[in-house]
Amino acid sequence: MAQLVVSWFICNGRVRVHAINAIGQRRGRIIEVEDVDTGERYHGSARNLQRTVDVLQGVGGDVASVSSWMPDRNT
Repeated sequence: MAQLVVSWFICNGRVRVHAINAIGQRRGRIIEVEDVDTGERYHGSARNLQRTVDVLQGVGGDVASVSSWMPDRNT
């Protein structure tokens, strides 16, 4: 089964988030957070990365929902 990898920018384009969408019984999850300026990439557990993205979206004033990102299961 294939899964769709999506990415989007937060913090006014300074941070890129890479995630895998939910497909079938699998749940979507964030797999990487990248600092665009330095090229540094952060990895860790899906829960910690989700918390990091939530904090960064609050700081940058970005919209919390991205149309291509589906963290919940498709049923």
